[in-house]
Amino acid sequence: MKTKERILLTSIDLFNRSGVVAITTNHIAKAMEISPGNLYFHYDNKEEILVELFKRMAKDTYNVWRPRRTKKVTPLEFINENFDLYWRYRFFHREMYALRRKDKELARMWSAHIHKMIKLMIILYRQWVKDGKVAKIEEVSEMQYIAESLLAMSTTFLQFFESAEKLAGKRSIERGKHHVARLLLPYTAGETKNEFEKFLKTKPKSAPEA
Repeated sequence: MKTKERILLTSIDLFNRSGVVAITTNHIAKAMEISPGNLYFHYDNKEEILVELFKRMAKDTYNVWRPRRTKKVTPLEFINENFDLYWRYRFFHREMYALRRKDKELARMWSAHIHKMIKLMIILYRQWVKDGKVAKIEEVSEMQYIAESLLAMSTTFLQFFESAEKLAGKRSIERGKHHVARLLLPYTAGETKNEFEKFLKTKPKSAPEA
């Protein structure tokens, strides 16, 4: 594995475990057992690493949301895949609102990402209506409410559960899945509605942090 890739993977691990603020480039270099100079050959500072990681997170997200791909999974499977991504890049979802205030480039990228996600959400909704998985929503304001609620929930739930309810690790992920499913339930149809109702009767699993 190339050093540049190792830097990114090590950074993800350290940021997830200790938070972005607490980790410096020296910590990353030490964890990799390389010199700080070797790290700076690839990235000038921590901000550059964060920007590269955000690009990777966005790319992975768009891959999960590809229309051709979403046809092959159920809505519940789709929710699980998204929460797997939230867990993989959990430091962003824990700290994004603080990070974007410090970094204008990251703030710009985050805003563009949110706008793209809204467009992808509309495409997915239309596909699910066509496939009979969700009911058609006539009111534009209702569609806006659902989209904004889902995005707000998915980008802040880790902060909320881990601070307000002290649900650390993957327990917060499982709770998040149930909240998203409950929000979407009134709009589901057919077999999808039955799957959601069955899922919501189960208790969120307590999984060990990986």
